Amino acid sequence: MFLIDLMGAVLTLIAIGFLALGGYLGALRLLREEACRDPLALAIATLLLSTAEAVGIGLLLGGLGLLRIDLALALQAALTLALLIRFRKSPPPGGIGAPALAVFQRSWAILRGHPALSLLTLHAVGSEALRGLIRPPLSWDSLMYHLLLAGTWLRDHNLNPVFGNIPVNYYGYVPANGSVWFWWWMAPSHSEFWVNLASLPHWALVGLATGGIARRLGAGRYWPYATFLMLLTPTVVRFAAAEYVDLLVGAALLSAAFFALRWLREADWGAAILIGAGLGLAAGAKVLGVFYAVFLVVSVVPLARGSWGRRVPQIVAAFVVASLLGSFFYLRNVAWGNDPLALVCLKTASGPGNDGGSGFPRKNSVLDLWEPMIQKGWLIDTFLGITKPPELELGLGPQAFVLLLAAVFLPFGLGRERRRESLIAGAQVWAELAFWLTVPFSNNMNVFANVRYLMPGLGLAFAGGVALGERRRISERWMEGIAIAFLAQGLLQLHAEMPEGVRIAIAVADLAAVALALSPALRALARRRWRELAAACLLLALLGAPFLTAFRVRDRGRALATEFQVHLTSTRFFAGGWRWLDEHGGDGAVASVHAPNNYFQYPAMGPRLERDARYVNVNAADHQRAWEYPECQPRVDPDPIAWVTNLAKQHIRWVHLSRYPQFDFPIEDRWAASSPRLFALRYEDPTNRVYEFLPMAPAPAAPSAAAPPGSPDRSPAAGG
Repeated sequence: MFLIDLMGAVLTLIAIGFLALGGYLGALRLLREEACRDPLALAIATLLLSTAEAVGIGLLLGGLGLLRIDLALALQAALTLALLIRFRKSPPPGGIGAPALAVFQRSWAILRGHPALSLLTLHAVGSEALRGLIRPPLSWDSLMYHLLLAGTWLRDHNLNPVFGNIPVNYYGYVPANGSVWFWWWMAPSHSEFWVNLASLPHWALVGLATGGIARRLGAGRYWPYATFLMLLTPTVVRFAAAEYVDLLVGAALLSAAFFALRWLREADWGAAILIGAGLGLAAGAKVLGVFYAVFLVVSVVPLARGSWGRRVPQIVAAFVVASLLGSFFYLRNVAWGNDPLALVCLKTASGPGNDGGSGFPRKNSVLDLWEPMIQKGWLIDTFLGITKPPELELGLGPQAFVLLLAAVFLPFGLGRERRRESLIAGAQVWAELAFWLTVPFSNNMNVFANVRYLMPGLGLAFAGGVALGERRRISERWMEGIAIAFLAQGLLQLHAEMPEGVRIAIAVADLAAVALALSPALRALARRRWRELAAACLLLALLGAPFLTAFRVRDRGRALATEFQVHLTSTRFFAGGWRWLDEHGGDGAVASVHAPNNYFQYPAMGPRLERDARYVNVNAADHQRAWEYPECQPRVDPDPIAWVTNLAKQHIRWVHLSRYPQFDFPIEDRWAASSPRLFALRYEDPTNRVYEFLPMAPAPAAPSAAAPPGSPDRSPAAGG
C-alpha cells in the first residue's frame, strides 16, 4: 500500500494545485490592473475562483454521468492551459508570477507586523489541521450526509440523489456544492485521508474577505484586525478541519459582498462575474445560501449609481454565473420528480413535530422558543461561547456579542462618504439575524450548533466594527490590545482536547522555534537555504504520507468509538461493526441498516472507500427514489423474499445491522437469523451484527469471512 498511498497524496496535491493555478489565472484575467495593484483582492478572487472551477467542473461532469478524476483533471488542465495561452500575448507587468509574489510578500509583511495575532491564529488553526490529519472524519453532518454524498458520487460517477432510509431520504436531495468540493479531496487518493483539510481554503477566504470588506468600509490601516478576529472566532476555526459547508457558504457570500461593494461605485465586468460566482456557490451549497444571496442582491442593486446601460448587462451576466453554479441541485430534484427543496421528504426525515411546518416564525425556531431560550440562558450562552460538556459547541464568544452590537451604528458612524456601503453591511447583518431567529431548527442544543449560520453576518459585523474603530481614531495600541484580548478569549474557548499526536507535533514545533531563537547560525542558514529547506520539507511530507495513512487505517475504529470533533455523536454505538468491516470486509458491498434511523452509513465505505455501502429496500417495489414512497418513507411493505432478491440484485456481500441501545435490531436481523443457508453471522456486539450474505461469498470462503478471536460465528460450518 506504500506506493498507492504515496501516489494518492501526490495526485491530491496535483489536483488542488491545478485548481489553485486555474483560480489564480482566472483572477488575473478578471481583475486586470487591480490584480497587480491590490494583493488582497487578488487573493480573495483566487480562492473564490478555485472553488468555483472545482464545483463547476464537478457539476458539468456529474450531470453527464462522467464524474471521474481523470476527466476532471483533464478539463481543469485544459482550462488552465487556455488561460496561460491568453496571457502569452499580454502578460501582467513583471510576468504572470509577479502578482502572486506580491500576495506572498504582503501576507508576510502583515504576519510580521502583527506577531501576537498571527501566532494565536496560526496556533489555533494549526492544531485543528493536525487533528484533521491524524483522525478520520468525526463530526455529525460530515458522516451523516456530506461525505456519504461525495463517496457515493465517487462510486457512481454521477450527482444523482443518494437514496436511503431516514434521514438520508431527505439529505440525499439537498443542495450539495460542498460535497462536490469534498469530492476533489477524496477522488485523487480514493480515500478519506485528506478530506479533513478541504475546508482550510475557505477558512482563509472567510478571513481575507472580512478584511477586504473592512477596507471597503474605510479601514485603510486596521483592516487586518477584522481578518484575525474572524479567523479565530471559535465557531469558525472549529470547522476548519471538518466537512461542514458553512465555511464555504460564509466565504462565498463574504467574497460576493466584497466585490459587490466595489461594483457599487464602479460598474466592472470582473466584479460582476465574481459576485455571481460567490452567490451561486453559496446558493448551491445550502438552502439558507439562497436567502442570504437574495438579501445581498436586494440591498446592493438599488443603491448602485452610474450608467445602467453598463450595469444591466453585468447584472444579467452575474445572474447567469450564479444560476450555473447554484441551481443544479434544485433543477435536478425537479427532473427526478421531486420539488426543488425536497420538502416532501423533510417532514419524515425531521421526525414528528421537528420539520417546522410552513408557519412564521417556524416551529422550534429561536423566536418560537423565545421564553425557554431566555429562561434557560441558551440565547446568551450561545453568544458568550458557553458550552455544555461533553459537547464542543462553541458559540461565538464575547467578542462577537460586542461587535454585533457595533453593527447597529454602522449606517450612522462611518460618515456620509461610506453611507451606501454601511447601509448594505448593516442590512445584511440584521437580515441574517432575523433569518436565524425565525427559520432554523434551534430546539435544545441545536441553537449552539446553528450559530454557525451567522458566519457571513459575523464577518460583516467584524469588518464594520474595525472600520468604525479606525474612523473614531482609536489608537493602534488600543486596537491591538483589544484584538489580542478577543483572540485569546477565542483560543481559550477552543479548549481543544487535542489527541496526543497533535500535542507531540506542537512540542516539536516549539523546540524548533526555541532552537532558531537561540542560534543565529540556524536562523542565517534558514534564510540562506529556505528554498532547499522548503523542498526538503515537502519531500519528507510526501514520503511520510503512507505512514500517516497506515496509522489512520489502524486507528480508525478506536477514533470512531471514542472521539468526536464538533458535536458529541453516537458513532460509538456502531464503531464495532465498522472496525470489523475494515479488518475483514475487504471490498465486499455492504447493506447498512440502523435502528431507528440510518444516521451514519458513510463509515461502512472504509478509509479507502473500498466498499460500496448502501441502503437496500425491504419491499418488492424497490424504488430508488425516496419520494416515490408514501411520506418519503422507504421502509414499507416489508417482505423477506423481496429483501433477499434486492440484496442479490445489488451484489451485497455484507449486511451491517446496528441499533441504539434502547431499540431492537431492525427486522432484517430476524430474517437473516432465520435463514442460515443464506446468512452467516460473522460479528456481534450489543449494538452491531454483521452477516455475510452467502450467495455473494467467494467460493471457497475467503479468509476475510473468518471471525476475529472472541466474536461468535453462527455460520453453518460452526453449527449455528
